[in-house]
This record gives sequence, C-alpha cells and structure tokens, in this order.
Amino acid sequence: MLIDPISSIMILSLLIIVLAVMASELKNLAHAIVSLFALTVVAGIIFFAVHAPYVGLVQLAVFSGAIIVLFIFVFIMTRGGVSEE
Repeated sequence: MLIDPISSIMILSLLIIVLAVMASELKNLAHAIVSLFALTVVAGIIFFAVHAPYVGLVQLAVFSGAIIVLFIFVFIMTRGGVSEE
C-alpha cells in the first residue's frame, strides 16, 4: 500500500470537516447540497476503510441517495430561495 489506513482515515476525516463547514456556510443552496452529498459519500468511504461494508452501503444508499434526493426536491420546489419577480 502507498498510504497506511490510519493516514487515509485522518485525511478523509479532515475532508469531512471541510465539507461540513462548506455545507453550512455556503450562501448558494445548490452548492451547499452538492457539498452535503460529497460529505455523505466520504462518510461512506470511511466506513469501508474501517471494514464496515454493510454500514457503508447503508450510508451510501440512504443518505447519499434518498436524503439528497429529498433536498434536491425541496430546492426545486422552493426555487432555491429566488423570488418569482
């Protein structure tokens, strides 16, 4: 292996922190949703890295799939906070 598992988990954890801050601080709702999607995918990858494949699959299927689709639906229905003028 080129990189040991502990280092890769630490790098992915730092990436999760950056993505969480981006998801909460971005003013553009579409960019925040993309950041949240990337966060859930990276969380699923961490579960695979710690040898928990079933939890990783649930993370990817439920959060990366269903929850993000719900957020995109809300974004479309509210027109992203843009007024209709």
